Amino acid sequence: MTRILITSDTHGHYGPISDYILSHDDIDLMIHAGDGVEDCINIAYETNISYHVVKGNNDYYTNESYDKVIDKDGVKIFLTHGHRYDVYGDAHELLLKAKDNNCDIAIHGHTHIYKNEEIDGITILNPGSISLPRDNNPGFMIMDIADGKYTLERINLE
Repeated sequence: MTRILITSDTHGHYGPISDYILSHDDIDLMIHAGDGVEDCINIAYETNISYHVVKGNNDYYTNESYDKVIDKDGVKIFLTHGHRYDVYGDAHELLLKAKDNNCDIAIHGHTHIYKNEEIDGITILNPGSISLPRDNNPGFMIMDIADGKYTLERINLE
């Protein structure tokens, strides 16, 4: 089994993520959906965790790509920040991109609003934001993957 912490839109406030990883030695990987590439690098430095990160609309000084496809234990994940896919709308463009890449899951950020929904067989996730949650619900997600199946848990911060 692989345990993945999923976060986005940390905007310089990454301490709770590092603290969580350091206090939970079962986290294998971190996925960051942008607007915090430097935060992701700092978390990895502090915790020694492996990660995947994409560039967000506020990540100016990075060579990271805007999109990535991650294949983890038989689950394909399309990762993007979302600002190029009209994620404030109906997620249609994001869904098409995930389908084009034969992905099971599409992870995005940008809206700072937690989302976990299935559309046309694709799970659309937004972990929300720990620093600037627009839904007054700061937090992140934990995904467990084993044998091509996954489960999701939302970690709420107060």
